[in-house]
Amino acid sequence: MAKSGIAEVAQSGFAPAAAYDAYRPTYPDEAVEQLLQVLEVTGVKGAKVADLAAGTGKFTEILARRPEGYDIVAIEPHDGMRNQLEQKSLPRVRVVKGTADNMSGVQDESLAAVIAAQVSLDKELTGWQIC
Repeated sequence: MAKSGIAEVAQSGFAPAAAYDAYRPTYPDEAVEQLLQVLEVTGVKGAKVADLAAGTGKFTEILARRPEGYDIVAIEPHDGMRNQLEQKSLPRVRVVKGTADNMSGVQDESLAAVIAAQVSLDKELTGWQIC
């Protein structure tokens, strides 16, 4: 594990963030819609939503385009991936450096939903519960 808390293989493997962003496919609309319905944020104007381990923002972009006008915090620990996301200048999106166990600048109980679209969080989410 690197000092940053990111596994060495991920640190180096995601270094070409622009290539990852260009070639990684997006998420199916139906799957996104079902997820947002389960999280009870469909149709909730301005709901505060976190995209955890946001990467280059593949899922963040989808959230930012939604008609609800979500207030989004995109949390990403990898510098290259986060920089790629920041360059997109998405509306209503605040990009921060952080991890599942260190969501810098996010107040407790301030979010309507936390989404980890594609990530393995077995260790980080130990002890979490659905409210």
